[in-house]
Amino acid sequence: MPRPRVYPHFILFGFITLCLSLPASVSGAGPDAKAGQVISMAANHWHPAGEKVDVQYVMKEGFPDGMIVLKSGDLALNDLSFRDGTLEFDMKPLAQDIPGMRFRQRDSQNGEEFYIRSFPDCRAENDCIQYSPVINGFMLWNVYPQYQRRAPVVFDGWNHIRLVISGKRMNVFINDSVQPTLAIGELLGNTRQGGLELHGPAAFANLVVSPGETDGLSPVPLPDSTGSDTNIVHDWLLAPLTSLHYGSTPRYAESPQEPKTWKHIRSERFGIVNLNRQFKGSNEAPALTWVKTSIDSDKDQQKRISLGWIGQTWVFVNGSLITSGKNFYYPESERRSPDGRLSLNNGSFMIPLHRGHNEIMIALYSSVHDDARSRTAYGWGFAMRYEDMRGLVVLR
Repeated sequence: MPRPRVYPHFILFGFITLCLSLPASVSGAGPDAKAGQVISMAANHWHPAGEKVDVQYVMKEGFPDGMIVLKSGDLALNDLSFRDGTLEFDMKPLAQDIPGMRFRQRDSQNGEEFYIRSFPDCRAENDCIQYSPVINGFMLWNVYPQYQRRAPVVFDGWNHIRLVISGKRMNVFINDSVQPTLAIGELLGNTRQGGLELHGPAAFANLVVSPGETDGLSPVPLPDSTGSDTNIVHDWLLAPLTSLHYGSTPRYAESPQEPKTWKHIRSERFGIVNLNRQFKGSNEAPALTWVKTSIDSDKDQQKRISLGWIGQTWVFVNGSLITSGKNFYYPESERRSPDGRLSLNNGSFMIPLHRGHNEIMIALYSSVHDDARSRTAYGWGFAMRYEDMRGLVVLR
C-alpha cells in the first residue's frame, strides 16, 4: 500500500504555527535570533524589575499578543539578551511623566534608556524625546542636551516607536517618520548587551524584537568635533570625596592634601568629564568633588574660560577662589541655559594666570536640588574650555 503524500506547503504551515505558539525565550527572542519576533505581553513572559510595580496584563480585541498597562514601576522581559538590531513597539502614556524602554540592561544599575516626556507641549519642546545612559545607578538625563529632540508625539495617545541599534549608534523613529527623529552619534552606557525593560506609566503593545536588523547603520561612533577641540581641558586629577557643608563656601585648604590619593581622569564625548563612571548611586550623604588641572603661561595674563556643570561649583586658581555659580534644576530660578543641563554655555568668566605654572582646582556639588538631600541619582560631571590658547601650554 503506497504511503500518503505529504505536501511541502502543509509542512511549512505546521512549522510556522508551531513557532508562533512557542514562548519568546524559545522561539527566537534569544541572542542568536535572526528574524523579527513578536513578543507576548502576557504575564508569564515578564517580571517586575524593582519595587512599586503596578501592572495589568490585558487581552483585548485588536491586540492579539496582549497589552501591558504599566501604571508605575518597571517590567523586565524574561529570557532575552539583546545586543544589536531593531526594537519596535507601540506606547500610550498614562500620565505626564517619562515612560519608555531600557535596553542592553545588564543589571538595575547599568543600561541604555529611551523615553518620551509625555507633557501637553511635547511636540513643540526641544526635549520631547530623550536618550540617556544609565551608569552605576545614575540616570544622566541632564548631562547630554545634545541627545534630546522635538518629535511628533501624541502625549495622551498611542505612538509607534522604532529603535535601530548598531554598536555605538542608535536611530529613533517616531510614528510615521521616514528619517530618524533622533540620531544618537554615540551610545554612552557601560553595557554592550543585556535585557529589555519597560518603564511606566504607559500602556505597551505590539513589541517586536529583530536582532541583527540594523538598516545598515554603522556601529562606529560619529566624529566628535566638540570633544576633540584642543581648547577643551581633557586631562584632570580627581580626589576622594569630602563632606559637603551645605550653605557654606568650601575652602582651598579643605581639598585632599595627599598627592597619592588623586587619580587621573579624562574627558569623554562633548568634552564632558563624566564623574558618574567614578562613583556609584547610593543613598549616602551628599559629598563634595575636587578636581584639578595645570597649565603653563608665558606671561601674567587673564584668560576667559567656559565652564559647564551640574549643581554648584567653586573655582580656585593658584589657591584663591575666583568665582562660584549655581546650576540646579530645582528651584527653576537657578537653572542655567540650556534648561539646567550640563553645557559649556552654563558660564563664562576670566581667570588670572601667572607667568609659569598655574593650578586650577574646582570643587563641585552635583545635584538637581539646591538642598542637602542624599547623593544625586542623576548627572555628575563638568566640562571646561579656554577661549584661546595663545601663550598657554597644557601639562600632561
